[in-house]
Amino acid sequence: MVGEVLKSKMVNFLVTNVDVNYDRIGDLYDAVGSGNVNVLASVMKSFEKAYGGLWVGGKMLLTQRAIHLNANALNRVVQDGTLDIEIPLDLIRGVTNEGGFFTKVIRLNTDAGCVKFRCYGAKEVVALIEKTIVARVSNPVAG
Repeated sequence: MVGEVLKSKMVNFLVTNVDVNYDRIGDLYDAVGSGNVNVLASVMKSFEKAYGGLWVGGKMLLTQRAIHLNANALNRVVQDGTLDIEIPLDLIRGVTNEGGFFTKVIRLNTDAGCVKFRCYGAKEVVALIEKTIVARVSNPVAG
């Protein structure tokens, strides 16, 4: 069980080891009679090269113990790889708000590396994550 959800947001999160199944996308394009999977593949590969991974659409849940990033149903149909990420708050060493065009990027620094996700209202999300981490350190949750 996730625990009490303090915040839920629709997000895109950066995944470095996701594989797009272009055959499944081609099947979807065929079913709706639209799209060119080769053009999409070219664009996606350019994004992956530029960002060091692909942005995966889904949901972020903040609880008193962790941040959960989970891919949405469409991404689960067309992608394989890391589609769920859980970052225990105890492992987060820093939270920053980075630039972006429409949405800002939230960067979670851990000893194992960083995790990035983007959403509207990023400034408020960063503040809530920081507040939750401070509260957790001040009043550790049992167990």
